Amino acid sequence: MTDDQLLEKFFQTARQMEVADNGFSDRVMQHIPNERTLKLSRMWTAFCIFVAVVLFVVFRGWDIIVYGLVMMVNTPPTSQQLLTFVASIGVIGLLMLYEVIGRERYSAL
Repeated sequence: MTDDQLLEKFFQTARQMEVADNGFSDRVMQHIPNERTLKLSRMWTAFCIFVAVVLFVVFRGWDIIVYGLVMMVNTPPTSQQLLTFVASIGVIGLLMLYEVIGRERYSAL
């Protein structure tokens, strides 16, 4: 017997039992997203991305990006900007380390 078959056999009697929970299980099941809700969520996300791209093109967002990059290259950094950059790199490094440690702990289970 495979593990799945053993689990199925073990929980077979529990599946047929009704637990008196005053309708709690039914209310929980009604709040679980269904396929329609997930489809609408994906459509809404795609629409928002489309609107963002259209606004980026209409307002020539690339001009702002190019201007900012040119200013960064042509302006020497101040000590405060360097400190902010180093601190940001440190925070990003700590977050990456936390994520790697979390994944290793999860994969060890």
